[in-house]
Amino acid sequence: MIRVAPLLAERDGEALALLEREPHLNVYLSYILERDALSRRSLVGASSGDTLIGLAYLGRQIVLAGERAGAEGIAAFAAAMPHPKAITAPTELVEVLWDRLPDWHRAARLIREHQPVMAVDATTLLVRNDASVSVRRATFADLKIVSENSAEMIAGELESDPRKHGREFTANIASMIDSELWWIGEYLGEEAFFCHIGAWSQHTAQMQGIWTVPHLRGKGIARAAFSAISAQLLEVVPSLSLYVNDFNNAAIALYHGIGYRDVGEFRTILF
Repeated sequence: MIRVAPLLAERDGEALALLEREPHLNVYLSYILERDALSRRSLVGASSGDTLIGLAYLGRQIVLAGERAGAEGIAAFAAAMPHPKAITAPTELVEVLWDRLPDWHRAARLIREHQPVMAVDATTLLVRNDASVSVRRATFADLKIVSENSAEMIAGELESDPRKHGREFTANIASMIDSELWWIGEYLGEEAFFCHIGAWSQHTAQMQGIWTVPHLRGKGIARAAFSAISAQLLEVVPSLSLYVNDFNNAAIALYHGIGYRDVGEFRTILF
């Protein structure tokens, strides 16, 4: 029998060991467990006997890790929880959860069926130098342009414009800039490329918000900028990871072209 309960602090070591089996797929949960005390309150564990076999964050979104049987138990537990805005996890675990909750939630607004998860380290990264492209961390002076381009990227990817949240969205961007998580690539002095670190763990940092301004696409800017940013980050973290929609052929070609390799697959359901 699978037992699901809030994750107790004394099980943190066991939980981290479970997540480290697939560090690139589980970086978000590792981040919560290690660095986000507030969100940690929404972590639950699924146990078979005395063995932890599954882990989930049940907050504004649902994120899963572990074995199929653990996801089955978590599905029953989640049915009594408030409805999330999204479910994101390895494809098999999302299937298990969603198949067991057909009447629990309103219809999905958007489903991203196949999202390859990719990773790179210093041994596989291919840096594509271009003298016309330079990279740097964003500063508060960049807040407006970073916010505008981040909003455009999110609106295109998720079909929902975050600017409707106004100050909250901008404040989140400002906080990330303050934490030195946002990066900019400049082309001949013009801000042309953007990306940021989302979650991170001792094993990897997850890259997000990867975006080239539309009028400067097709010039190889993203290839040069993202490989240079990746190289700098890999001086301080063991690997980088990301996930991408399978229909985004240009992005997939970009990542493969600088040495990112496929390591798994996510599925995302948005409400």
